[in-house]
Amino acid sequence: MLHQQSKTEPIRVMTYNIHRWEGQDGRIDVSRLANVIRSVGADVVGLNEVLHPVTSNARTFNLLADLADCLGMQYAFGPSGWEDYGPAWQGPVGNALLSRYPLTGVSNTWLPRAPSTKRRSLLGATLDDGPAKGLTGYVTHLDHLFEGTRMLQIAGVLRRMGEHSPHFLCGDFNTPGFLGPRSRRLLPPVLRRMRRAGYQDAFHVVGEGRGLTFPSQSPLWRLDFLFFSHHCAWGLRSARALTADGIQYASDHRPVVVEWAWPESNALARLTFGGPGESDRHPPSET
Repeated sequence: MLHQQSKTEPIRVMTYNIHRWEGQDGRIDVSRLANVIRSVGADVVGLNEVLHPVTSNARTFNLLADLADCLGMQYAFGPSGWEDYGPAWQGPVGNALLSRYPLTGVSNTWLPRAPSTKRRSLLGATLDDGPAKGLTGYVTHLDHLFEGTRMLQIAGVLRRMGEHSPHFLCGDFNTPGFLGPRSRRLLPPVLRRMRRAGYQDAFHVVGEGRGLTFPSQSPLWRLDFLFFSHHCAWGLRSARALTADGIQYASDHRPVVVEWAWPESNALARLTFGGPGESDRHPPSET
C-alpha cells in the first residue's frame, strides 16, 4: 500500500537513449545533451547506451561525470557486461540514472538472455530527498532484435522490481506500441506483459501529441517508455516526447519527459479501500 505523503510538488522524469554519446552529426557533445535535459527542468533522468568511462586515443574520459556536473546532478551507472565501440572510442556500455536529489540503495541486476545475445541489465536507485523521497527509479534497455529475448528480459525486470514499492521503470524497450485508440489490440507481447503486471505507460495515460521517439530526425515509432506501478500512476500529470528544434541531432532517439507527484489522499483512499465501480480502480485518464 502506498503511504500518504504531505508533499505533492511534482518532479519531472526523463528517459533518453543517448546513442553512446554520439549525435547524429557524428559529434560527441556533452553540453548539448545537458541543454536537452535542462530545457525541460528534468529532476531524474534514465539514460541508455551510456559508455562509462570512454577510452579514446589511449586517454580515458568520464563523460557521465561531466554531464552530471553540467546539470548539478548525482549519477549512478549500471554496466551491462560488455564493451561497445565507435570509430575512435570504446568503453563499457550500460544504463545510468541522473538525479537532482541524493540516491540510495543503488543496485544493478543482469537480466536473463537467450543464447548468443548480448547481456542487458537493470539499474535501480531510490531518491533519498526532495518531493519524491522514497520513490525508486529503474532504467533498462531491452534487446534490439527479438521479442522472445525481450520477454525473457522483462520477466527478470518484473521479478526484481517486485521487491520495491513505489517505483517507476524507464528506458528503451525496442518495441513499439500504444500508438492509437486500437493500440490495446495491437500491443507487442512485452507491453502486454507490463500491463498484465499492473504497470501504466505514462504516455498512454496522460500523453500529449504522438510521442514518437525513433529515429530522431523523422520519428516513426515510440520505443522509449516510462511505466509507473499502478498505485503511483494516480500521480501522473503529463507526458510528452520532446520536439524542440535541435533535439533531432543530439542522439538517434528523442527523449520522453513525464511530470509526476505523489497521488492525492483521495486517490490513495480509493486504492486502499476500493470503490463502487471499475473506474475507481484505474487511473481516470486511461482509455
